[in-house]
Amino acid sequence: MRTVFAAASIASFASLAAAQSIQGFGRFPCTIVNGDGTFSPDQTQCADANLIVPGTNDPTSVYQGDHPAPTGSQCVIEAATGAYFCGIVGAACTSDANCDNGVCSSQDGVTPGTCQGGFSQACANSDSNCSGYLYCTDPLGQPTTSDTCGGIGAYCQDYTVGSNTNTDAQNEALFNQFCESGYCAYLPGTCAVHVGLGQDCSFDPEFACDTGLTCTTDATSGAQTCTIATGSARARTRARRSDLKARRNLCPASHSACAIPGAKGFECIDTSSNIEQCGACASEGGVDCTQIEGVAAVGCVAGVCEIWSCEDGFTYDAAKGACVA
Repeated sequence: MRTVFAAASIASFASLAAAQSIQGFGRFPCTIVNGDGTFSPDQTQCADANLIVPGTNDPTSVYQGDHPAPTGSQCVIEAATGAYFCGIVGAACTSDANCDNGVCSSQDGVTPGTCQGGFSQACANSDSNCSGYLYCTDPLGQPTTSDTCGGIGAYCQDYTVGSNTNTDAQNEALFNQFCESGYCAYLPGTCAVHVGLGQDCSFDPEFACDTGLTCTTDATSGAQTCTIATGSARARTRARRSDLKARRNLCPASHSACAIPGAKGFECIDTSSNIEQCGACASEGGVDCTQIEGVAAVGCVAGVCEIWSCEDGFTYDAAKGACVA
């Protein structure tokens, strides 16, 4: 499963400054903000050398933020926000490589086409058909009923976006941009629609209710529904948010939230003693001590692999700190 932001502490953000300034679903902004506050495109920002992947640069990753940057991409407008991004839906292309995720309508490498995968576009249950940070499937990688990029039910909390130093509202504002509905339900991590007065809000108590409403828990039944916000209701909401925030930081201070290879989630790892992710998460340069050549017994002590014995045919070289043949 993919990470749901509300259920894991995010370990690191390769491009935090860029992520916090996102004004649309593209991964690579190419916007110039004019003196009057309007936007203009800047094609130079789309030069291949200027595009820094926010994640791991892994084309096989289940996260859109990890995928390689486009090459030869065009700076185009993102209609919903008026901001400009490199290689998103609508950009000119002759191959998929010119697009920021998604696909090119031209597949022969010669005929001019455009990048596909924007809001409302069908995605055939495949995230690879969606542009930028948009997803087609849910947090478990399963099909959604909408089967459109950024449609209802689609995952909307890419781990390369947001920060555990942001407020919930700041992160929510970022994630909302990845949903056609304009609302990413914070707890389930899926695109949804806000609910109105008297409706159930238990799926996302913090953000589910329409403006002017708050999610209130009935003292008798325990049911959570949207009610008109009052002074006492707002106080209860603040208390609830504090509790939710505490539960979201599930990893102890001594542990790191490390991505699970081949899966859409994180696990809490003590990298100071974990023998397979020693010193850091594997995705961030941590060492698998068990894979050191020639070792028979090894441990991870204070984030450093410590060799205790060598295999037959190897001897320990103290100067090199390794088993040598």
